Amino acid sequence: MQKMAGDTEIKKKGLNVLFKELGEADAIRFLSQISYEKRDYLKLQEKLFKGMTVEDIYKKAQEYFLKKEKRKIKKM
Repeated sequence: MQKMAGDTEIKKKGLNVLFKELGEADAIRFLSQISYEKRDYLKLQEKLFKGMTVEDIYKKAQEYFLKKEKRKIKKM
């Protein structure tokens, strides 16, 4: 019998899937549309970008943009 995952583990796995499939920006947009809890964006930002420099964040954003553009081209 498979052990049932706890709430924290399910949330962690779910967030990983969202961020992997949608990218950071779209995952946050999605969560903001379905979440009714009070959010502290500064805490979320600290967690999301922990240990990253502005240059790191810029590179990730650039990679995301290029990946998204490639998907648009493939759909044409």
